[in-house]
Parts: sequence; C-alpha cells; structure tokens
Amino acid sequence: MELFLYCNQYQLGNAEILYSDGDRYLPAIAAVKHLKSFLPAVSNVLVLGTGLGSMVRVLYSKGYTPRYTLVEYDKVVLQWAVELLDEIKDVRLDPVCADAKDFMAGNTASYDLIFVDVFIGRVVPDFVTTREFLRQCRQALAPNGRLAFNYIINDMEQWQDTQRIFTELFPVHTVVKHEVNRIFITG
Repeated sequence: MELFLYCNQYQLGNAEILYSDGDRYLPAIAAVKHLKSFLPAVSNVLVLGTGLGSMVRVLYSKGYTPRYTLVEYDKVVLQWAVELLDEIKDVRLDPVCADAKDFMAGNTASYDLIFVDVFIGRVVPDFVTTREFLRQCRQALAPNGRLAFNYIINDMEQWQDTQRIFTELFPVHTVVKHEVNRIFITG
C-alpha cells in the first residue's frame, strides 16, 4: 500500500486498487447520494475499513458532522487517517485498530449508519459476506439505521451467493452500481 498526493488530496492504493481518495472516493459518494434524505438523522457512523477516512470526508463535504467509529486493521493506515482527518473542523473520531470481524464479534454499540468497505486488493474477504458477520452488522444498527456495503464483483457465483445472503438478512435494500462496484444499501 502506498500513500499518494493527487490534486491536493491524499490517496491510498497500489497498482491494483484505490482504497481511499479523499472526498472523491466514488463508492462513498454513491452511498451518500443514495442516502441523502436519511443523512440529517445520522448522529453516529461506523466505518469498517477506514482507509484514509474517505467516508468522513464525503459526508463532511455534504455538511454532515456525526461521530465516527473508524475500524481499520492496519495501524499505520489508521494513524494516517486520524492525522489527515485532524484538519477537519468539528470531526469527532473514535479510532479502533482491529480486524472488522473481531470488532463486530465483540461490538455492543449501535449506529445510525454502518459503511462496510473491507477489501484485500480487489477482493472482499470471505468473512464479510457470511451470515454471521452481516447479522452482527444488522444487530449493530440503531432503529431505522442503514447499512451501506461496498462490494466488487470478481466471481459471478460468489456475487450471486452474496446477493442471496444479503437479501435474507436485509430484505429491503437497493444495489447501487458504480463501474465494478456494487453498493448494497438497506432501507
């Protein structure tokens, strides 16, 4: 993973994928656009797979300043995110260096919005699409809360399995398409 400065914003990526792109991160933009009418009610957000905090930047660029719990397993990336987000006025962060799977297994808090953006390269790790993990995400949603889950299709059979499991646990949802990304959004 490398840190880049491009057009006055930091990016996190490698030759294969862009993990974070400031307020230009397209999966976060697509989710926020779809959730526009819901966002005024959001007071806290859980971000699983923080990167450099693109979801924070996208929401801030739209005028929203909820409290964030940022979960990132790479301590250097989390440190970079916290340092770079420190420049945003009124940002309230609770950074957690942990694997998303372990964090959700022990989580007792509830959130108005959960953004799942967990990747290894261009692949969503298997645990992220399991019933157990998605059930834990559902349990962590506050009443009327929403989940936005970023997915990249690499294998059609896995994609169909993921759709089936997601639909079982979240019957009311939309899939927002953006290039190779599919963003599940509940509610």
